Amino acid sequence: MASLSAVRVAARSQPAEKALIVFHGLGDSGHGWSFLADYLQRDPLFKSTRFVFPNAPTIPISCYSNMQAPGWFDIPDMGFSQEKADVEGTLRSVGTLQAFVQEQIDKGIRPENIIVGGFSQGAALALAASALLPFKIGGFFCLSGFCQIQARLMQLKNNNNIETPMFHGHGDEDPIVWLSRGQEAYEFFTREVGLRNYEFHVYEGMEHSSSAKELQELIQFIKSSLHLNT
Repeated sequence: MASLSAVRVAARSQPAEKALIVFHGLGDSGHGWSFLADYLQRDPLFKSTRFVFPNAPTIPISCYSNMQAPGWFDIPDMGFSQEKADVEGTLRSVGTLQAFVQEQIDKGIRPENIIVGGFSQGAALALAASALLPFKIGGFFCLSGFCQIQARLMQLKNNNNIETPMFHGHGDEDPIVWLSRGQEAYEFFTREVGLRNYEFHVYEGMEHSSSAKELQELIQFIKSSLHLNT
């Protein structure tokens, strides 16, 4: 397997028993979300958790006049429509996501102790992975996410994670990925893919970013999904 580029933060207590894998958005890097490890490791409940923040490859982005930027797949236009989507690029990056999960399994982490999530493009990968991963994991989260590949997911989907918890947070003033795109994803994954434990949270006044309230609710979700509350 080719080297998987990422910011990796070891668990404070060895051996690691849990893993959190977080995929960044367009134009960012793994460092952009590594603050989560710094913050969560202050909590003793996360002492046995390993953190992985993958780095996307640099690719031409169509909506940026083909300017090169770190991205998990191309964005033909900022409408995020089903008709204009980089389906194959998205699926390739879901394969990369699966490789990161498998890396943790190979290092001794049980699949049910792995959480996968992301922001924006990274959230789109987490959503798609909930329909495509060949094994069940502990949970998914989607921050300001969307899904442009519904038709292909309906062709390829499986039921491995229909009971797996999903946290989806979205700001009602997001000017990049409109709230309606997040709502469309929620309806698709609950009605068509069949996810049964999907939480959809709307945050008043939040733009294309995160917020203290969203992060606190996400952390509670992660603790619950990894059974860290006891």
